[in-house]
Order: sequence, then structure tokens, then C-alpha cells
Amino acid sequence: MSSKNLTDQFLDLICSIRYENIPNRVKSKMRECLVDTIGVALAGAADLQKKENALLQLLDDGSSVVSPIGFRKKTSIANAILINGLSSHFLELDDGVRYGVIHPSAPLFSALLPIAIVKNVSWEQFVLGVICGDETSIRIASAMQPSHYSRGYHPTATCCTLGVAVGIAVMLGYSRREIKDSFGAASISAYGTLKVLEDVSELKPYNCSKAALMGYYAAMMGKAGFTSPEDPLSGDTGFMKMMCDRFDKERLIGRWDTLAIEKIYQKPYASCRHTHPEIEAAIAIRWEDGFDSSKVDTIKVTTYKGVIGKHDGNIIYGESSARMSIPYSLAVALVTGKAGIDEFTDKYIQDPHIQHLTKMVVVEGNEELSKLVPDQRVAIVHVEQTDGRSFVKRVDYPKGEPENPLNREELYSKFSSMTTYSGLSDEEAKELFRLIMEDVIVDINSINHG
Repeated sequence: MSSKNLTDQFLDLICSIRYENIPNRVKSKMRECLVDTIGVALAGAADLQKKENALLQLLDDGSSVVSPIGFRKKTSIANAILINGLSSHFLELDDGVRYGVIHPSAPLFSALLPIAIVKNVSWEQFVLGVICGDETSIRIASAMQPSHYSRGYHPTATCCTLGVAVGIAVMLGYSRREIKDSFGAASISAYGTLKVLEDVSELKPYNCSKAALMGYYAAMMGKAGFTSPEDPLSGDTGFMKMMCDRFDKERLIGRWDTLAIEKIYQKPYASCRHTHPEIEAAIAIRWEDGFDSSKVDTIKVTTYKGVIGKHDGNIIYGESSARMSIPYSLAVALVTGKAGIDEFTDKYIQDPHIQHLTKMVVVEGNEELSKLVPDQRVAIVHVEQTDGRSFVKRVDYPKGEPENPLNREELYSKFSSMTTYSGLSDEEAKELFRLIMEDVIVDINSINHG
């Protein structure tokens, strides 16, 4: 038994990671996460600018330090982090981890990239910061599930705050004490609830931004010498007790079969990951012989109980609501055979036929399928037609999961579609992809396109 408190045991594990000991496959995975996040953020930034969001007035704060991803104008580090967080989560295309129900890359890269650019951080230190940041947020989120999510917390908002703080501290070469102080400052300021998923709310990307920004401020506090509690994870007012009913200590500080970053999935569809098994099932059904969306009589989804009350809504209030909805995502995929950015815009949301199918979908939580979570998040889609035809499709691992990963060609196809949406040329997209994915030391400034 270790005499060290829980926080020190956890941080010892994180701080034991060394760049020279990181396997090449993990470095490759990190590049995949980076290129995916950059592509998504570029597309998200383009969408933010199209909407002429008043928040973008932040760019006119008089600072001229660094540009957010997808913007030419420079602003402060804090404002760049905030806008990066919005852009990278705005279109619901950023990566995640099913074990933690968390989106780790969007807040982490949103914070680390502008800091790395300003501080001229080496590629090795940048990679190490990312790996340690992911290890922090993913382990903590995974250890607290399903209780954390069931309580109504948004793990991307809560756990990623800690991951961002540690990622920055490690990337910038903080001392062990400074890393702990940064971690402690993050633990007392991390917050965010799933209320952002309800009805007309468009605040889900704000939770991502806030995690990135609060992690940055926590790292500043750690460097400034503000001492944290000795064990911020433990006790009646500690992070773990406050955030969940119970946690799995083995998931928190035990030996895993891989570094946490390898558990990340990439999204091929522009909606919440909870909708992806249904989308994939719907697309498969869409192309089956005899299927006709005009003859659909009933649509039933059998899946895990965790989505009930959060992602089973049949009433769609707008784009954000559509991206969170299993019924809408399934309906639009049945009609179009796709679920990209365009399929979650008003053109399709207002389509009478898609609205009719959306209202038809019944989502049922199943006890046996719920027991498979988080190892599998299964959906079974059953469609009956008025002509008596029946279509059933089960999806265990939707495309992008580590068990069913995007290959390099598929990853580039997604990246290219994102950069095209953002206005980059094919040549710029290919060069940007090459710089990030090649096994060379990349000048981080070179990916700050816009």
C-alpha cells in the first residue's frame, strides 16, 4: 500500500510519462487527433463567422498575440482559447472516448496550440503535454462513470479542465509542485452540466471553451505559486466525492493496457456520438433492396438506457437540438444516406418528410444492452414499412471507434471536407495534412492557417 495520498499517486502516474518512452503508434494517434481537431475547428470557425456571432467581437480587444484557428486577426491567448473551444466543438464532429463519455481533444488542443505558438514550444514538449493532458482527463472521467454522467455533469466541461491544466503545465516544463498546484486549481474550478443539451440550448460548445479556458487559468495559478490542497481529489469536498457517487480506483491509478489517448474515437458524422450507431444502422437500411422512406410505418430503436431523456427527443428546435437527437439523426440518414454538416442545417431540419419520420422514432432503453456500456454502445434499429417489408440492423462499434477506426484515407476525406467547408484550397489542405501527419518535427506555427 502506498503512503501517498490519491492525488500524488495519480500525478506520479501522469508525470512518469516521458517523450522518449512514448510508442510510435501513440505518437501517430496523437497526430490523428490533432489533424482531426484542426479540421473540425476550421469548419467550426467558418460556421461561427457565417453566423456573425457577436462573441467574435472579442477579437477586437486590442491584443495582437495569436490567432484563433481559422481566423486571420490576432487576439489575446485567453480569447484565442475561448474561440478555439467554440469552433472545435461547434459542429459536433470532434473526437471522444466512450469510457469517459468525454471529448478530450477539443478543449486540450484549443488551449495548448495558441500557448505553444506564443511560447515557441518544441514539438516533443507539445506531444508530451497532449499525451499527459489526455491521460489526466480520460482516466478521471472513466473512473467516475456512469455516476458522473448520471448526476447530470458534462465530463468534457469538468474532467477536461483538469486535463488542460496538466497538459499546459507539462508542455511548459513546470516543476512537480507547480503541476500539482495547477491540477488542484483546476479541480476546484471545474464545472459544467448536461443542462446544455435541453430544448433550444446552444451552450454545449461553451462547456468545451470553458474547460479550455479554466484549465489555462488554473495552470497560470499553479505557476504563480498559489499552493493547492494536498489531496484535491479526496475527502468530503474533494473532486471525486463532489462529482460522483463512487469511482473506480483501478481506472484512476491502475495499470491500463495502453495510454489513454489510444481509446479515442474519431467521428465521421456531424452529431453527438450517442447518435452514431443509429445513423450507421439507418444508412445501411437506406441502401437495402426494397427500402422506401415514403413507406415507413414504424421506427423503433433499442439501445442503452443512458440516452433516455437526453438524446431521444422528437421535437427539434434548431441545429444544436438536431445534432443531439437520435430520432432526427436517424431520420435524416434514412432519407439522405448521409449525416454530414449539411444534413444538420435548416434545409433538412425543416423538411416535412424528415420531420414526419423524426416524430415516428421510438427510442427504448434496454437492460441487457445497458450492461454492455462502456465496452459497447449498441443500437438496434427496426424499421417496418406499410408494404409489410421489415428492416433490422444492429451496430456494436460505429465507424471511428478504436475497434473500427478510420483509416488514413478516411481521415483525410473527413479533413478535406472540413477544410473545403472552411474555404481552404485542396493544395492548402494537402499541405496542412502532410505537415501534421508526417513523422517529422512540425513547426506548430505552420498549422495556424486562417
